[in-house]
Amino acid sequence: MACFDTAFHRRMHRVAQLYPLHRRFEDRGVVRYGFHGLSYEYIMQELETLDASAARRRVIIAHLGNGASMVAVHDGVGVDTTMGFSPTGGLAMGTRTGDLDPGVMLYLLQVEGLGPSEVSELVNKRAGLLGVSGTSSDMRDLLEREADDPGAAEAVDLFCYQARKHLGALVAVLGGLDTLMFTGA
Repeated sequence: MACFDTAFHRRMHRVAQLYPLHRRFEDRGVVRYGFHGLSYEYIMQELETLDASAARRRVIIAHLGNGASMVAVHDGVGVDTTMGFSPTGGLAMGTRTGDLDPGVMLYLLQVEGLGPSEVSELVNKRAGLLGVSGTSSDMRDLLEREADDPGAAEAVDLFCYQARKHLGALVAVLGGLDTLMFTGA
């Protein structure tokens, strides 16, 4: 048996899956896939059990762990999600950058002279909360230290800011919000 973490997002409207690139890249699979779908599927099943009418309304699930994402769901179907082509996109995470201006990637490659594998290592394993704080990728550690550690405080502020920003965007996509659910690991 195979369970694909992206399957939950396959019913998103086409426009939510597209990147503003030449169509040949879409033909080669460069689209927004979304991730954490297995978690979202489970959460929606639980919501259906607890309150079937709520599961059919406008729901946002905030999967806020070391890997973080959010999804907008309407009538049980994923409408949009913060992650895209890879799990690196979306919100800043424990060690992942989240959304990053493509110009930053070009700068890292062309000006800093990093190779593709070095950039991948940086944006997936040495960025996010760890990169901003300089000390930890664990929100619990950062919260304990934020009063005395400016890097920890800034990492917490950045994460909260981005969570609010993405939540607002997903509320706009849904045209309102009926249920907000939190999960994470």
